[in-house]
Amino acid sequence: MIRQYREQVTLVNERESWASNLEYSDINETLGRFRASARNDRLFREDRELLYQALAVLRELCTRELGQRPYDVQLLCVLAMVDCQLVQLAPGEGKTLGLGLVAILFAWCGKPCHVVTANEYLAKRDVTELEPLFKRCQLTSRYLDSETQQSQTEEYTANIVYGTSNQFLADYLKDTLAAGERTVNRLSLTVGYLQGKASTTLKMRGLHSVIIDEADSILIDDATTPLIISGPQPDPELQRGITAAKEIADHLESGRHYWIDPVHREVKYTSEGEQRLELLLDLLPPLWQHPDRRREILQQAIQARDVFLRDHHYIIDDDKVVIVDEGTGRLMPGRSWSNGLHQAVEARAGVPLTDPNKILARMSFQNYFKLYHRMAGASGTLQNIETEIYFNYRVHTLRIPPRLAPKRVVRPYRAFQTNEAKWQAVAQEILQFHERQIPVLVGTRNIEDSERLDLALRDCGVACEILNAKNHKKEAEVIARAGRRSSITVATNMAGRGTDIKVDKDVLDNGGLVVLMLEPHESTRIDWQLFGRTGRQGNPGEVLPLAAADDELLAKHLPRWLKPLNSAIKHGFPDNGLMTFLILQAQKRAEKRAFQHRQRLNAFDRKTREMMSFIRTNA
Repeated sequence: MIRQYREQVTLVNERESWASNLEYSDINETLGRFRASARNDRLFREDRELLYQALAVLRELCTRELGQRPYDVQLLCVLAMVDCQLVQLAPGEGKTLGLGLVAILFAWCGKPCHVVTANEYLAKRDVTELEPLFKRCQLTSRYLDSETQQSQTEEYTANIVYGTSNQFLADYLKDTLAAGERTVNRLSLTVGYLQGKASTTLKMRGLHSVIIDEADSILIDDATTPLIISGPQPDPELQRGITAAKEIADHLESGRHYWIDPVHREVKYTSEGEQRLELLLDLLPPLWQHPDRRREILQQAIQARDVFLRDHHYIIDDDKVVIVDEGTGRLMPGRSWSNGLHQAVEARAGVPLTDPNKILARMSFQNYFKLYHRMAGASGTLQNIETEIYFNYRVHTLRIPPRLAPKRVVRPYRAFQTNEAKWQAVAQEILQFHERQIPVLVGTRNIEDSERLDLALRDCGVACEILNAKNHKKEAEVIARAGRRSSITVATNMAGRGTDIKVDKDVLDNGGLVVLMLEPHESTRIDWQLFGRTGRQGNPGEVLPLAAADDELLAKHLPRWLKPLNSAIKHGFPDNGLMTFLILQAQKRAEKRAFQHRQRLNAFDRKTREMMSFIRTNA
């Protein structure tokens, strides 16, 4: 398949001299011809002559309008996405421009084209950066801004709309509430409406083409998480039950009265714990005395104390609990846990309890993206999920070799007996690079660890930049300084994904940016998202991952037959090669469990939608 696309890129290159000699008026006429062909669906047919000409002209316009000439590897990426594939492109290879070129080709069809980005900052940045090219191609572009108070109907009238998956799905659900899901879906077949005739009640112009940046995160990691449109519904009985359950949980001790399954987060009581509960049950209101209700509300109270941790799973902002996305480290304002868990966390955090929400509409991201007629995308980390992507979306994945051979050096995991031993060594490890004036990017899994490391470095007389959900508005500024000589940047998983860290020339001569990972993740893809911050575009770089025998990954996911080897590390045999092997095995098991969990949720979501559907089907 790669060879086939390379041959097509050669054909595009052969038309480059023709495109470069076109005058301004000639280009306008040529663009009009391409748009007419796209509307008639002739641009993407097997005879690709028009497509090769279009890409040659687009490459010329990129040079004139943006000062960027797309590399052959970017055109190869575009050709694969035009065929509705997902492409794995190495970090720093220019996904932003490649996605923009595909958006132009799809938007020329005259139907809505949505480009999904990892966050709002990237949506705004990409539209601002590519807008001159879009305008020259006779297309309009907008980005969705959650801070805009007015209706976003106007944004959807643009040919190309950039936004996050949350924004697109939320607007779709609001439209289904206003007009019904069947009506909204039929809009994608209504040509006049798609071409820009606005509605007085609906935001979107239907669903047709979608291009997804960071496709692994959006299509896999977040895919089965349902987005829920809800409204507050006062429930004083729930609030009384939550308050009483918190008081009971305060009289219970972990390990003595109960233990928590680390994988499923379920609370299991010991015999002593059952006896203790019998003495405390009178604290619960009568409504919550039923065994099933009692078990559920007490489990939430215990989870709110021991599982859902402040500055890890959530932060407090203006006396409100704001959830932190564990995968990206970003805030999710407006999102809440369901079935009373959010109120249990609020009670534990000591903030005013909010009213629980009544669900008005819900849909998983996976089912939402299946509604599009055409889907493509790109990411730097699609490894190990090709089968799942095809199974769920019927979309193929293509790995594209990098333009320049990577010079990134990834070291084996450095093993520590305990987490505390790792923390004692990490500051000194960073200082060694700092003394050599080499910039260091430290990746942590949560806000608490990033702030702890900040204090440890300050105690050593060294300042660092912190990038986490609490100061996400400074992300661009922090990333802009991360590649400078002697800089130290401590970041959660957000780590500026989707942005290039500009590394100074003298730093590259000295070995490049060093990425230090404080703790392994459940997926190798998440690790590589952090590793990809260095060694981009053929530049040198170094990755130093750290791990301790009692890290969360090994505690939760290491197979039973390997636990004796992990115990050997704990008791004085911290072998780096052995640690790397154990982590890979734990990650394989964690990824398998995550895949099975996504399958179960997908089946449940599909069954629920079938049961709730009012669309009549033929027998």
